[in-house]
Amino acid sequence: MKAVDIKAPLLYFLPDKLSGKPYMPTTPLIRIAVVAAGSLVFGILLSQNAGNWPIRPGFLGFGLILLGALAVRRYWQELKLAAPGSPERSLWIGLSTNAIIGGHLLGMLWKIGPKMQLHSLQTHALAGDNWTLVFGAALAWWIARDPDPRQDERDRWIANQGTHWAYYALVIMLIALSLMLGFGIGASTKQMSQPLIAHLLIGALMFSFAVANASQLCIYARDQQRQSVEESDL
Repeated sequence: MKAVDIKAPLLYFLPDKLSGKPYMPTTPLIRIAVVAAGSLVFGILLSQNAGNWPIRPGFLGFGLILLGALAVRRYWQELKLAAPGSPERSLWIGLSTNAIIGGHLLGMLWKIGPKMQLHSLQTHALAGDNWTLVFGAALAWWIARDPDPRQDERDRWIANQGTHWAYYALVIMLIALSLMLGFGIGASTKQMSQPLIAHLLIGALMFSFAVANASQLCIYARDQQRQSVEESDL
């Protein structure tokens, strides 16, 4: 089996003294971090105090996700040629919706606790909200997608790098969960039910998806900065 080359993607995040490339501007990195963190917090908030809300948090999140997708699509249409390419649009939608769904799942598990029971009113209600957010994410992708999708060799290479980063993130999460469950790290570990462990594994997958989205967006930003520097030198 061919060994995974981690050198290429790592060079995109190293300073110019090590990689021979210009620094990545902080603005794209900040934008990626803000979108990921804001979406994660929004998802966590949707999972809290659901009984005190006038409508189910899942429906509220569903509506806000669709409104956000419509606003982003209009913004990209106004940018015209300066708008992100087809893969980048999918990555932005994927990063935000994966963080929202993952944040809601994290908040749901925290609220239910280690003795999670699959067939209970609380679990069914929160799971219904989570699936509603999943449907909202699928519709958001359909709304904000590029109507004329385009992809070249560069996009496929960047997608492969995102897969590599997702692989590393998933391995780290699985090692952490294995150590926690195998050696009983934490007072509540022994109380964890099978449904909770299954949902923790789902959370690890969601985390790896978000890492794939974020890493690819970082590489696109680095490439765009490099192209700008090369054009300015001409």
